[in-house]
Amino acid sequence: MKTTLFIIIAMIFTGLNAQNDKARWNDLFSYNNVKLLEEVNGVIYCGTENGIFLFNSQNPTSDWIKLNKTNFLNHVGISAMAYDVASDSFLVGYENGGLDLLRSGESTMVLDIKWNGFNGDKKINHIYINEGIAFISGAFGIVSYDLKDEEFKETTRTNSMVVNDATISENVLYIATTNGIYSSTLQNKLNNPNINSWTAITSGQNISNIELFNNEIYYSEGNNLNTISGSLRSYNLIEDLKATNNELIIAQNDKISTLSGKDFSKTDEENQAINFNTGILINNIYYGGSTKNGLINLSSDNLFYKPQGPYSNKSYSVTAQKNKVWIAPGAMESFNNLMFNADGFSYFDSKNWNHFSSEKDLEGAKDIIKVAVDPTDENHFMVIPYAEVTNWGGSFIGIFEFNNSVNKPNHIKSPLPQIYRFGGGSFDGLGNFYLSQSWYCDTACMASGTPNYSALKDNVNSLAVKTKNGGWVSKQRINQNSSNALSPIIDNKYIYIPQARSGGVAVLRKDTYEVLGNIVRTGEQSLPTNNVWSTALDKNGNLWIGTDQGLAVTYGIESAVDNSNFSAEPIVIIQDGIPEALLTDVGIYAIKVDNANRKWMTTNGAGVYYVSDNGEETKLHFTTKNSPLPSDTVYDVSIDESTGKVYFATEKGVVSYNGDVSIESTNFNNAIVYPNPYRPEYKGNITIKNLPNRALVKITDVVGNLIFEKKADGGVVEWNTNNAKGKPVASGIYLVLMTNADGTETKTLKIAVVR
Repeated sequence: MKTTLFIIIAMIFTGLNAQNDKARWNDLFSYNNVKLLEEVNGVIYCGTENGIFLFNSQNPTSDWIKLNKTNFLNHVGISAMAYDVASDSFLVGYENGGLDLLRSGESTMVLDIKWNGFNGDKKINHIYINEGIAFISGAFGIVSYDLKDEEFKETTRTNSMVVNDATISENVLYIATTNGIYSSTLQNKLNNPNINSWTAITSGQNISNIELFNNEIYYSEGNNLNTISGSLRSYNLIEDLKATNNELIIAQNDKISTLSGKDFSKTDEENQAINFNTGILINNIYYGGSTKNGLINLSSDNLFYKPQGPYSNKSYSVTAQKNKVWIAPGAMESFNNLMFNADGFSYFDSKNWNHFSSEKDLEGAKDIIKVAVDPTDENHFMVIPYAEVTNWGGSFIGIFEFNNSVNKPNHIKSPLPQIYRFGGGSFDGLGNFYLSQSWYCDTACMASGTPNYSALKDNVNSLAVKTKNGGWVSKQRINQNSSNALSPIIDNKYIYIPQARSGGVAVLRKDTYEVLGNIVRTGEQSLPTNNVWSTALDKNGNLWIGTDQGLAVTYGIESAVDNSNFSAEPIVIIQDGIPEALLTDVGIYAIKVDNANRKWMTTNGAGVYYVSDNGEETKLHFTTKNSPLPSDTVYDVSIDESTGKVYFATEKGVVSYNGDVSIESTNFNNAIVYPNPYRPEYKGNITIKNLPNRALVKITDVVGNLIFEKKADGGVVEWNTNNAKGKPVASGIYLVLMTNADGTETKTLKIAVVR
């Protein structure tokens, strides 16, 4: 059998990837929802929402190869795939109109897209390849792309009709549209650009799929499978048609059927019917692409294939600690409305992914917005649902406490007396747990047995605290003028609670839980707004505050509160010679501080910022255009201090970035310098990391002239390859001389700079 080219490509790419920044990224995508299937020389390419995984039907136990934006692809949101045998080319189309051409050991992003000027939906619905020409369907019409010349050839605008699918028979191109089927003879192998000269085969119907099989044109309309020559039969809702190895596969929402009369249905581990997107026949084995269970061998029992990963690509918060990861997929619409997400939560235990089901494991709890992990024991964590009841007429659920066991976790309901919505929760460094609450229903509200909306206390935030020894010691009302209270931040003396809807930051005493005041907007040089989405304490005792319209800082927060100073101020930076506030008008969902006192900030539509300790220098700014981020809307960030990995929860899934800052070393045993050698094509800084905190780093030339000197805050130092006068150093070998803080240990490394 011919060796699969793309397995070779993927392996080559993995090796080459170490030379570019994508090597720092990893995906934590779900591969459960298999939307598309294509065969490439006996290997099944399984297209999911955010990537493709390869299944070798001849060797089902082989390691997974995954292609996604962190290694090979250029987008997320896969909507179409097609393989051309003659040119050994693979095309991937996306919901955003992007198109990738994969072949010859590389992935090419097709930039000259004819529908860039199209103002409607740019989603690529289908790709059909005939004699080296790819016919690309969508709301923009149908476009032909020459695989050999790598250029677009012709465009047919279809006015208001969306083209869902296409096929070719006897030199005639047939398109399935939202207004029936149209056909036209090919013109020099290309589509006729004038839609008015096409022939309407049918009209008025939304035709989802069209396929050539045994010289007959088949198409689906809702539940009905038809041919051009007449009606055939009815099925359940038809999702896909696929002609494959002398069989026509008819994928329905609850089963896979064939034109020859075979039917396949499956149930999951909870005995629920499995839903299907598509199917394929390879080597006399039928496979189905399911919505939640990956690739399924339909010819055998209980054979499910998919790479490990979270349950879904929905993510609202992420928590990482000691190489373990928790993903909460629930959300709060506008920090207010319930989303009724029933996906439970996902947990990576450092070896395997585990899914905790809403119905099976969490008593029907929905909208899991946060998993708070005890810093003193990573096996102890709290699972926080925003929707605290199965429905407003259901029983009270509360939060869930997991301790020591993840296979059969011990659910312990909190003894909170009323129905609340929980906005977040956090542990302090001693293992005490702080829970923010809002929107409660008291005895009068519940008098009839179900909540009375007119009596709902929707503007009261409060705090509950569970001590390390297990007792709940407080339920303190914060104020009556705001909601929603989010996850608290705790220092030695005070508790700081961000309030997302016009409350600023509530400040409480840690020992008595007394409310001392609120940090609110008092003028231009204060909080941008009172809608506070995030807070973080840095290593210098400053409170960083993210709002829906920018950033502010309260410097020396403990001292400020001691003196009843509840104010904050923006960070002013110079842009093109003009002073302005850092991240003006940017919504900041989350702020996390690493061991070098630098800040990671995630935003509403502007990607991720990584700034210096004082915020005056932006070290990194990740967006979907310059990084593998699947979305520029990034809800949360978590730093695993044991590894230095930084995890980002976006609206389209989770990715991680291998950062430079981890737990500080106590010696120089693991000190490294990279990139080394430093080559002309690299545009970033040289990084020296894994150092003891505050170690002194000096860089000299080989004769001992001092070029650079800095202390390693957080165990890391960066050098921009400039000398003391700010000019780039020449090509050559440079020495890195390192001494720990008390001068008892030293080490020397070498750097090669190539200009």
